[in-house]
Amino acid sequence: MSKLQNFISELQNYNKIAIFGYGVEGKSFHAFAKKYLPNTEIIIVDKAYSSEDENYLDGLREAELIIKSPGISLHNLGILYNDYNFTSITELFIKHFGSQIIGVTGTKGKSTLVTLIDSMLKNADKKSLLCGNIGLPPLEIMEQIEDDTFVVMELSSHQLHHINYSPHIAVLTNLFAEHLDYYESEDDYYHAKFNIFLHQRENDIFITNLPEQEKFFSKADIKAKHFYNVHDKELQIPYTFDIKQGYIHHATLQILEQLRELLGVDEATYTKTLREFQTLPHRLEYVDEVDGVSYINDSIATIPEATMEAVKILKNVDTLIVGGYDRGVSYDAFVEQLLESDVEKIICFSDTGKQIYEKIELHKGKKDIVYAQDLQESVQKAAQIANKRVLFSPAASSFNSYKNFMERGEHFRALVTKIKG
Repeated sequence: MSKLQNFISELQNYNKIAIFGYGVEGKSFHAFAKKYLPNTEIIIVDKAYSSEDENYLDGLREAELIIKSPGISLHNLGILYNDYNFTSITELFIKHFGSQIIGVTGTKGKSTLVTLIDSMLKNADKKSLLCGNIGLPPLEIMEQIEDDTFVVMELSSHQLHHINYSPHIAVLTNLFAEHLDYYESEDDYYHAKFNIFLHQRENDIFITNLPEQEKFFSKADIKAKHFYNVHDKELQIPYTFDIKQGYIHHATLQILEQLRELLGVDEATYTKTLREFQTLPHRLEYVDEVDGVSYINDSIATIPEATMEAVKILKNVDTLIVGGYDRGVSYDAFVEQLLESDVEKIICFSDTGKQIYEKIELHKGKKDIVYAQDLQESVQKAAQIANKRVLFSPAASSFNSYKNFMERGEHFRALVTKIKG
């Protein structure tokens, strides 16, 4: 029996399955169920989908199995994971196809890395499919998976939370405090990430790039015999940064080189992959030049560490735009780093922008700092004061004003186009 048939067979054991959260993954499972589970009753549990707002969670009690969407925080709803028979598309997919999966997680750098891995494999004439948090639910590629297909999967902490299976090749890029509005604690967030390797077996492979391995893994059992921490790995193949093409982080290259060696990809194919790489939208993305000033869209930067890294990478950033939704992250260290940086002008907006503005204001005269009401006013002010390079790298989430970082980045692009006229 094929892996797909096993996947379907497992779900056919349930008469009633609930879809908890009717977003991208929930709708994907519903389409899958219509095709493969015609005799199974599907219950949709979603406040926006239900006509009974007050009692929409009652549908959970009716189901024998619940497919939970990653965006739903059980902690915030006061529900314990063991209260119901929960699972997820991610858990089911890794359970049945894990031996073919290269799974990538981490606070930052996931999307760029999985894109590069997928491109490298394809350039090496290997079968590769890309799915997961980067946009395509795994159920939509299952029918294309052959025995020799690599499945490159971007995995968020939300997708990994509570799962009991890990991919054959697991990659953990980095760890910083994030999504603290979703989890019980910072440790809960880290443990969700750790699920990418916690359930591996001895013949599996685990690659990470953490500078303080002992700090994070002291309580984590690494079962994989093939374990690589590439933090101190010296790059063997040179890489040249072109601002209009986009930047590949040094840490990403360290992981990619390690994978190249493990997967038997030759140097020429690897170099071709780097040469052809074009940065993904909203990740140090060159937007345009207006009156001699270049504008860079780094809307993906939802934590302070990502913004400071962007400043270091780009250099010549004289004007920085920051601010967004307050998720309880401390900005004290960030402010200290900004004060020591070469950034001359800082434009702050929104909730966290106000915090940053007030903290820097205490150091009067050290930086030219401005507070703006929103992103539109921020870009307008940047156009008036910038001399060389404007970096939009918010250091915060977008959820108080935008649906996601992508919508926020697209708005920034549109505003730059507008000032160009």
